[in-house]
Amino acid sequence: MSRFLIATARPMFGASAACGAQPSIAERILAAPFTVFAAWGERLKQRTDLAEMDDRMLKDIGVSRADAQAEADKPFWSA
Repeated sequence: MSRFLIATARPMFGASAACGAQPSIAERILAAPFTVFAAWGERLKQRTDLAEMDDRMLKDIGVSRADAQAEADKPFWSA
């Protein structure tokens, strides 16, 4: 029986990602704020980049100046 438990036990932290196991609830709860902050940071960077594009670049990606400005004016926490 002990061999079965040792063979099927999965690590609680850190190593679980290395062996492909799903993260535990505790890991997900602890990671949630960092995930949100990372998304906010990425959104802020993308909107800043969009606001800095010239008209030629906007035309290349099919976005009007008004649409780009409207998107850039949104707060980073707004999707």
